[in-house]
Amino acid sequence: MARTWNSAGTTALKVTWLAARGLGAVSSRAAGPATARLWFTPWQVPLSERARAKQERWLESTEPIAIPFEGGALAGYAAGDGPTVLLVHGWGERAGALGAFIAPLVDAGYQVVGIDLPAHGGSPGTQTDALVNAAALRAASAAVGGIEAVVAHSMGAHSTTLALAEGLPARAAVLLAPAVRLEHGLDKFGDMFRLPARAVRGLRATIEKRYGRTIWEDLAADHLARRIQIPALILHDRDDPQVDLADARLLASAWEESSVRVTEGLGHNKVVRDPGVVSAAVGFLDDVIGGRVAPRAAEPHAS
Repeated sequence: MARTWNSAGTTALKVTWLAARGLGAVSSRAAGPATARLWFTPWQVPLSERARAKQERWLESTEPIAIPFEGGALAGYAAGDGPTVLLVHGWGERAGALGAFIAPLVDAGYQVVGIDLPAHGGSPGTQTDALVNAAALRAASAAVGGIEAVVAHSMGAHSTTLALAEGLPARAAVLLAPAVRLEHGLDKFGDMFRLPARAVRGLRATIEKRYGRTIWEDLAADHLARRIQIPALILHDRDDPQVDLADARLLASAWEESSVRVTEGLGHNKVVRDPGVVSAAVGFLDDVIGGRVAPRAAEPHAS
């Protein structure tokens, strides 16, 4: 059954949050399981009526699709014709969040495919992780007959890096505010949910118990990038409050065919709908793979 964001589900997560805070005040071991539930459960990013209407307009030109996957079909959409570009949203979002890319990519001669990751939007599940998300991206590629490129945001960019390192066939990647090191996210997560230090330590211990103590190195995007041999454009805002610009530079230093473009005033989320970012992404993809129209002249990549 697809996850729905009803009041009961939201209340349950708030109770879990309160439990993590309360238990974290006294014991990291006791707080670990509750904090892990918060970590692995995508909280829906709230949308204003204006933002919701904008996403609906972006999706008007698309057709709904279903991607076969373990646990039930993933919800998604497709538009256009030509080399396929897969759009991958961030944590707590849905495929419509990257809707600003649809028309420009279709106009440039690409087919655009977007999916709701597991436990997001209209897709099944209540919890997910990078390994499951990467498997979902490979399933989406197989279902549409292969992809040429990926445009991905935040934690979706991290899952994309993992999928590419594991053999997802693509010729180019655009990464927007990419998450790079999961351990860097622990402290940000603790600050975001106002969790005691013991709760964060308990979360780390629970993750290591579940996946092994090497999980941080195994899923470090800068380590994974050394296995990837395709061009990448990384766009990251200087004042991103969720993922530090230093992480983007760390990723680029390990990704042989990559460059970083630094934006200003977009934070973590506006980067997915900024016209300049969209234009840079489409231009980069035209340079690397080309759609069905004449490619534009390359713009210099500031870093």
